[in-house]
Amino acid sequence: MIIAISETLGSLGSEIGRHLAQELSWEFADREILAKASTRYGEGVLDLAHVTESKPNLWERFTDTTRRYQRYVEATIFEMAARDNVVLAGRASTILLRPIRHAVRVRVNAPEAVRAERVEQRQGMVHEAALDLVAQTDLERAARVKFVYGADWNDTLFYDLVLNTERLTVDAGARLIRVLMAEPRFQPTPESRRDLRDLSLAAQAKAALLAHPITRALTITVACRDGYLSVSGTVHDAEHAGIAHNLVSAVPDAAGVRNELVTVNELVTVRLDPGPPGA
Repeated sequence: MIIAISETLGSLGSEIGRHLAQELSWEFADREILAKASTRYGEGVLDLAHVTESKPNLWERFTDTTRRYQRYVEATIFEMAARDNVVLAGRASTILLRPIRHAVRVRVNAPEAVRAERVEQRQGMVHEAALDLVAQTDLERAARVKFVYGADWNDTLFYDLVLNTERLTVDAGARLIRVLMAEPRFQPTPESRRDLRDLSLAAQAKAALLAHPITRALTITVACRDGYLSVSGTVHDAEHAGIAHNLVSAVPDAAGVRNELVTVNELVTVRLDPGPPGA
């Protein structure tokens, strides 16, 4: 099972998630998601944090860099989720894992004034500055989710459980999540595990292709079914096809790779071939 938490600043969402993970002896990941993605794909943690937390700027609307960084974070989330028994906080994990039956999606929030007071105490800020930070962070995170996924992160329909921590302790919040976890509807099935594995493998393959300076410029489609990855599209030559195939083949735990890539020369040959007489 997977717990995915969406939290607002000062809402105690990470604290609840970390407490729950400790109780269950599960892995907990918040900033750890960014650290893992940074290590694997060779990008800076701050750059990856920007594409998951900050309001998108005008420059991002005209570059593929944001999409590439986002794919690295998504691949890391799916990979961690596929290992099971993990609590994931933030990074749009609740939206990404929405199709997965055994992912319990939790929203943690509280009134702005309450959250600002917590931030004020935690960071030693003056009250007005804490209020401004809470409001600004809400706007930026909402804008980021809207920009990347076209979703409203305040829409309660994205979540299985919504917690208001104005009068709720960390321990009580964790207990409520555990009650929901016991429901039969959230238990994993062979099909739900298979679906998550396929999503994870496809996401890792896409990220690997984007991380390579040659294949990131190519239009390659990746899919996964029953653990088998397939790659299709048109590439410049056999060398580029080989690079793409090797990158996808290196994805851990894939059952195999179906290579349906076509080189430009092969495509031209097919188009110039008039076919048999009378065709």
